[in-house]
Amino acid sequence: MSNKTGGPLPEFKINLLNGGSWLSSTRPSGSMSLLTIYRGMWCGHCKTQLQSLERLQDDFAARGVDILAVSADTEARARAMAKDYGLSRLTIGYEMPIEQARAMGVYISKREKEIEMPLFCEPATFLINNQGRVQAAWLASTAFARVSPDDILNYVDFLANHSDRDPRGSS
Repeated sequence: MSNKTGGPLPEFKINLLNGGSWLSSTRPSGSMSLLTIYRGMWCGHCKTQLQSLERLQDDFAARGVDILAVSADTEARARAMAKDYGLSRLTIGYEMPIEQARAMGVYISKREKEIEMPLFCEPATFLINNQGRVQAAWLASTAFARVSPDDILNYVDFLANHSDRDPRGSS
């Protein structure tokens, strides 16, 4: 994909806390999928974002949008984070492949604190349309800059009325 909308994600597989898996080549079961890559269990900004996604789960589902949140954290760390943050409905994945994240244009950082993973992804969110192509991408190089789930929901509503538009940033 290399930081361009309109194309597919690179091939990768995400293991899920519920025991299943998600493949980047899988088309959304509804109108779209929302792939949110968060930094890890230590990130307070991620906690706010993930709890907002949990709160808006029904609103996204009503619009046919499946949500997957994933980080480079291990399964044990992702499971502890989900429990600590009170995430019971959100689909959570773990061990986001760093090289595939790089191919998607996601910023990668190295550990500065012992609680962090040796390498981890900075915040990124991808809205994937029903053709399996990236409709929109929000990438940040720091925890402080990320798209709000409410704004994504507004964009999904916008797209419902403007489905004929090519993804922005695809030229």
